Amino acid sequence: MLHHSTSFNTLKKYNLHGDLNLTIEVKDNPHGFSLDVLFGMGVRINKKRTFLFVSRLLGKHLAVDPAISLGTGSILASMLSESEGQQPHPHLNEIVHMVNSGVPNRSLSKKTLTHKAKLPTKTVFIGFAETATGLGHAVFNHFHDTTYIHTTREEIIDMKPSFYFEEEHSHATSHRVYASEKVLTEADTIVLVDDEITSGLTASNLIMALNKSFPGKRYKILSILDWRNDEQQNDFDQLMKAHDIAAEVIAILSGQFSLVNDAMIEENEINYLVGNNEFDLFIDEEASKDITSKHYSEYATYCTFTGRFGLTSDHHDEMEEWIQKLINKLSHIDRNKPTLVIGMGENIYLPQRFALALGEHTKVQTTTRSPIFAKDEEAYPIKQKCKFALPDSLGIDQYLYNLSDMETEQIVVIAESVKDHTTWFPLLTHLETVAPVIWVSLAMPYERGETVEA
Repeated sequence: MLHHSTSFNTLKKYNLHGDLNLTIEVKDNPHGFSLDVLFGMGVRINKKRTFLFVSRLLGKHLAVDPAISLGTGSILASMLSESEGQQPHPHLNEIVHMVNSGVPNRSLSKKTLTHKAKLPTKTVFIGFAETATGLGHAVFNHFHDTTYIHTTREEIIDMKPSFYFEEEHSHATSHRVYASEKVLTEADTIVLVDDEITSGLTASNLIMALNKSFPGKRYKILSILDWRNDEQQNDFDQLMKAHDIAAEVIAILSGQFSLVNDAMIEENEINYLVGNNEFDLFIDEEASKDITSKHYSEYATYCTFTGRFGLTSDHHDEMEEWIQKLINKLSHIDRNKPTLVIGMGENIYLPQRFALALGEHTKVQTTTRSPIFAKDEEAYPIKQKCKFALPDSLGIDQYLYNLSDMETEQIVVIAESVKDHTTWFPLLTHLETVAPVIWVSLAMPYERGETVEA
C-alpha cells in the first residue's frame, strides 16, 4: 500500500516576521516526518507571495548532505512504485530513518542509488525548474526504460520548445520544455516532480499544456509537500475530470495553511558582489567534449547529463562513470576536508552526485533566483545572503544563503559551462573569503557557429 501510517491532523503555528503569521494543519504524513526536518519558514521578497517553505532536503537554499537530498528522491520514487502496484524500495525504511534523523549514511546512499525498478507503463519524468530539477532527476534515477526532462528558463538558439507553461507565484514565471515531441507522444504516463504544491496551479497549467499537445496521457504528480486546501483539491479534480484526465498527487507530507496579516515585506537593498580576482578553471577537454550538448543559448553551453534536452535511463551508467573519471582527475581536492559543493541555478543533480563522490564531509548547495528575506534570528532559516549577477547570462539576479555559517575548508564550484571568465570573478572572489575555491566546468564553451558533435 502507498500509505504506511494513519492520516492525522497536527497544527503548528509560525511567526514569520512582525505580525505576519502562518498556521499549518498537517493532514497526511505517511512516513512520520518531523516538520522541522522537512522545512523552515522564510519570508519571500515577492509581491505575489510573501512566504516560502525553505526546504532542508533539497540543497537549494540551504546546504545539505547529498545523502539526504538524494534520499528524498528515493522516497518519492518508492512511493511512485507503490502507487503503480510495485514493491517499495528495498531500503525504504532505512532511507526514511536517515532523512528523518538528519544523520547522513553515505554507504546506505550509495547502495540505495543502485536500485532500479521497472514501471508498468512507458513513463516520462518532468522536473520543475529551477528548484526541483535535481529532485526530478533523483526520482528518475531509480527506474529502467524511462526518460527524464526538466523544464528550463533558458532560451535555446535555433530550437523551438515542445511547449511553454506559466507558474503564477514564481519569481520567474515562464517554463520552457525542449523535449523531443516523439518522447512525449509515445509516453503513456507523465510523472511531474516538484518540491512543493501550493495551490496546484503550476501542475494544472503544465498538465493542460501537455494535454493540448499530447492528449490521452495519465499523470502522477510527485512532491515533498502538498498544501492544497479542500477547495483547491476539488478545483484540481474537477479540471482533470472536465478534460477526462487521470491524475494522482503523491506527497511525502500534505496539509493546508492559513496566513494572517499578509503584507509586502520591505528589505534594505543589498549590493551586488564585486571582485576581480582571477581564478584557474579546471576543464577536462577530452571528457567535456563527450558531454557538451549541441544545443546552446546566447550565453551558455550545456551538459547532456542534466536532462534539459531529455535523458534516457541508458545514460545512468554512462553518467556515473563520467563523474567518477572527472573526480579522479581532480586530485588537488582533499577528500578528507569539510567541503561545500556549489551548483549554479538549474544544475542541481550533478553537483549532488559530485558531493556524494567527493568525501564523507561534503555538503551541497545551489544558487537560486529566489529572493528571501534574511535576518539573524535563531529559529529563522535564512540568516545571511549575498546577491550577484548570474555569470554568463543577461544579468539575472542570483542569491546564495548562509555562507557565513559554513564550516568548510574548501569550496568546489560546479559550472555547467564557462564562456566569459570575468563574469564569474565577483562570486568566486567572495567565496574565497569563506574558503579556498576550486572552479570546475562540465561542458565545453564554444562560439556561435561552431560545430559540436555531442
